[in-house]
Amino acid sequence: MNRISTYEEAVNYILNIPRFNGKNDGDSTRDFLSLVGEGMHETVIHIAGTNGKGSTCAFLNSVYMKLGKKTGMFTSPHLVDMRERIQINGQMISKEEFLECTNYVIDKITQFQSIRPGYHPSFFEFIFFVAVKSFADHEIEVAIYETGLGGRLDATNSLTKKDICIITEIGMDHMEYLGDTFGQIAGEKAGIMAKDVPAVYWSGREECSHVIEQKAKELSCALYPVYEENVKIVCTNDKSIDFLPDYGYDNNALFTVHSYAQYQVWNAVLALKALEVLGVDIRSDKVKEGIADMDWPGRMEKVADRIYVDGGHNVDGIEAFIKSVKTDRCEGRRHLIYSAVADKQAEVICRMLVESELFSVIAVCRIDSDRARSAEELARLIEGHIENRADGLTVCTYPDIRTAIDGELMNMDKCDRLYICGSLYLVGEVKEYIEAK
Repeated sequence: MNRISTYEEAVNYILNIPRFNGKNDGDSTRDFLSLVGEGMHETVIHIAGTNGKGSTCAFLNSVYMKLGKKTGMFTSPHLVDMRERIQINGQMISKEEFLECTNYVIDKITQFQSIRPGYHPSFFEFIFFVAVKSFADHEIEVAIYETGLGGRLDATNSLTKKDICIITEIGMDHMEYLGDTFGQIAGEKAGIMAKDVPAVYWSGREECSHVIEQKAKELSCALYPVYEENVKIVCTNDKSIDFLPDYGYDNNALFTVHSYAQYQVWNAVLALKALEVLGVDIRSDKVKEGIADMDWPGRMEKVADRIYVDGGHNVDGIEAFIKSVKTDRCEGRRHLIYSAVADKQAEVICRMLVESELFSVIAVCRIDSDRARSAEELARLIEGHIENRADGLTVCTYPDIRTAIDGELMNMDKCDRLYICGSLYLVGEVKEYIEAK
């Protein structure tokens, strides 16, 4: 295989991988990872779940940086730049390094094909191997890996060293791949658990918790559940939330997340429990600073004056989004722009958005994706639930996110706010457009 000479060529090469290759079996992925070479890291953290994976990664990354550790974080998807997926000490790797690691992986593919003809990593697998190479080169102390889809069959599950596994909230998403019950999906997520490796998990549904507990017994894992009751919200405003992780610590262990999205508190508490299990004193000032300083784009993020974006895209994500908007002290009207791809539960989500009675205007548009639902289809779904609203609701249709943003801003008064949700890919389009304005 030919080596690549520019960063742009590297990105195009990776983007074109899905056209000629599907997912590989676990043995091939593990064997190829062995050839690529894992770094010798002090701590390796592996995270799966439906919602909150990226934020939990970011909380852990922020805390370990405050503690003076050299960190590597692998997450997905990216919003604007592919390099967002691979960060060293909170910064994207350089274009030069991305190119260098890409060529390294390509060289290893050529070598591996002599043993296993026709092998080629999938899109996600390739970027994962680029991250592994980068972390090894930087001699990372704490490596944090987020699964892409599921867990049991995910490329990241080929890692040979894990010091803790974390399973965030489990919901109904990607059912065509993971199963159509909470138990089946939980089984796929719990697939990241490893023998004798402690696991922390969000205990929000009994069906999911039962599956995780059974898996822990099979693997002799020490298991640490985190419940919503473990959190005491002390103070909330439109910029931050103060809370106590109420599972055995004194009331002086007050933490702050700089977000008014309540779900970020749950993600922070999961991270704190994992840190505790790993032997970190979570009451230290450095830990509190790390939690407070965490910044993770696209989660109730203010991207411009009166414009907020959220990556909520499944039923649980939208429920969390609605809870967060309810805490917002908006003095005017709330406008919403929503979009979705074909594999999401748009019918249920549209009903939830209408029946929340939070929005005076719901605008819909099409995401720039082959899998996107049309704006007209989304409008019909929303209009089908308007009769359940006692007040008036305006539905607007736009061809794309750019015209939707411009159109809604023109129709907003000074006290109004604009919210945008439905997909992390949509968040990426929003941020790219806002930054270019």
